[in-house]
Amino acid sequence: MVVTDGRGSTVTVPLFENTKTRYWVAIALVDFTDPNAAAIHHIEAYSARMTERRPVLHADGAIEMNGGPVEFKRP
Repeated sequence: MVVTDGRGSTVTVPLFENTKTRYWVAIALVDFTDPNAAAIHHIEAYSARMTERRPVLHADGAIEMNGGPVEFKRP
């Protein structure tokens, strides 16, 4: 993934894992806590294998993989 701020700053966030058994990946965290600039951090956190529970972003910036509800399964 390539993220740009439109003002000439570009960050490339690669994915290193090639898998077909993971449904969610948190690629990057965009941090807006500094009022003068956004910071982009490479995360690349994957869900557990064959788990469709989505990740959750907590208020403190922590990402909890498999912490949310199932998003893809039909009732």
